[in-house]
Amino acid sequence: MAAPVTALSVHRRVHLLAAGSLLLAGCYSGDFFNRLVDPTATAAFRITRLTLIDPHAYIGNNVQCEDSTAALNKIFADNIASFDVNTTLVLHPLDPDVGSGAMEIVPAKCVPGGELVNCTDKDVDIAEIVSVDFNNSVGGTCGNPVAMSLNPAYQGGGNEALHQAMSPCFVSAPIPKLGLKLALDVPLPLSNVQIYAAYALDPPPQRLVSGVLFGFVPTSVAMIPIGALNDGPFALWSSLAGGGSCQPTPGFTDIDGAAPEDGVWMYFNFTAELVAWSSESNLPGTSTGEPTTTADPMTTAGVTTTTTGPDLTTGPDLTTGPDLTTGSTGSTGT
Repeated sequence: MAAPVTALSVHRRVHLLAAGSLLLAGCYSGDFFNRLVDPTATAAFRITRLTLIDPHAYIGNNVQCEDSTAALNKIFADNIASFDVNTTLVLHPLDPDVGSGAMEIVPAKCVPGGELVNCTDKDVDIAEIVSVDFNNSVGGTCGNPVAMSLNPAYQGGGNEALHQAMSPCFVSAPIPKLGLKLALDVPLPLSNVQIYAAYALDPPPQRLVSGVLFGFVPTSVAMIPIGALNDGPFALWSSLAGGGSCQPTPGFTDIDGAAPEDGVWMYFNFTAELVAWSSESNLPGTSTGEPTTTADPMTTAGVTTTTTGPDLTTGPDLTTGPDLTTGSTGSTGT
């Protein structure tokens, strides 16, 4: 049963409606306005900070092996800043008081706006959009890493800690597969993915904070080049200690599990910021397929959203990793 509408939830929705109206002039054409979704039902957050926490990346040889994680994270940051990477979490609804909802993870098209960045799923391949349910929590925390999958060598010692999302927060259901864009045309093929984050809605700007996105990459997938970084082909395996890269100390490895399902669990911290969201994709939620129009009280203009569509979870099989409920043999560092 849905929770009752509270004064706080009404405030959030009015803020979203006002924000959507502020950036119409001069940002996109009228086509963008015509496709704006109803912010009382849908809110979108673009990931503005994505940081690899575990494993680390290495370059060199066993005589001189250097940790290159900071350089890799800078590449991620530069691609986000240039709007080449626009991973956007679209939530239906934005209300921590509601027990559950639906979310799409969209490699959106975004441009700078006025008060808010403008983002859309227009011209995004529907096969690249992933849909998943999520649960909200108004007490305690949300989400946990897979048992024994974090390398203790990266805990403390000046390393950024893996986020812990405190309520109000949400945690997604397991996602079978997700291509997480790290740079332009560099999608990291993750399986057994989970996403969790805390809501920071008052005062504005509204954000998702203390976010974690993690997933598994089997060895067979990690060995395959997935694009170009620094003007050269990039395969995850070539950066992993215990994989194709060097080891900072003998026996040091970031490889999780045991054959035939060995690979690596990838953990990213993230922060995401509210954007003005324009959609032409069919959104899940009803069985009719008919678009619904809602009046925006700020502008009295109709905003059209479509409430159903094709299965957004389909796509190429990227190979699954170990069962999230059981964990795997952990990474080790010495």
